[in-house]
Amino acid sequence: MVAFLRELAACQSVKEAARSVGMSRQSAYKLRNRLEGTPFALGWEVALEAGLQQLAHAVLDRAVNGVEVPDYYHGEQVGSHRHYDERLATWILDNPARIGRHPIAREYSGEALDRLLERIEFASLDWEDGEPLPGRVVDLGADGSEAERGERRFLTETSWYAAAMREQAAGGSRSGRR
Repeated sequence: MVAFLRELAACQSVKEAARSVGMSRQSAYKLRNRLEGTPFALGWEVALEAGLQQLAHAVLDRAVNGVEVPDYYHGEQVGSHRHYDERLATWILDNPARIGRHPIAREYSGEALDRLLERIEFASLDWEDGEPLPGRVVDLGADGSEAERGERRFLTETSWYAAAMREQAAGGSRSGRR
């Protein structure tokens, strides 16, 4: 599972990531659906978020630095100029939250992906009661209670992942699956 998620983060293709670990694209989706609400499902979203962040950086670079466009005269290149797409820059400024997948996946992009993958590889596929989210770096303050309340509120009230976890809890546990 971890090798699949690492490859998915790198290539952004479910088909290629599945092939790299000897499974089909359909098998990968079936596994994700079977493990909905588990660390693996979160890892899938985080892996895809990593790719969207790469794309967002490329789009931002294009908006800021433009694109080199060749200039031709009678079929021969005689120079080049930079083209800046103001519509692209305007869209980015108007839609910063639309660059990416899910808010909780954004919380775990970057270095936290490694901690999440380690959690998937070496621990149960189910969340433990009271388990802190792997990789989340928060300022705990004096006693940690405010950060803990904020994290719990995020997980239980505002995220797509919270809804999936509530549905799973209502339907029973997935203990013992590997």
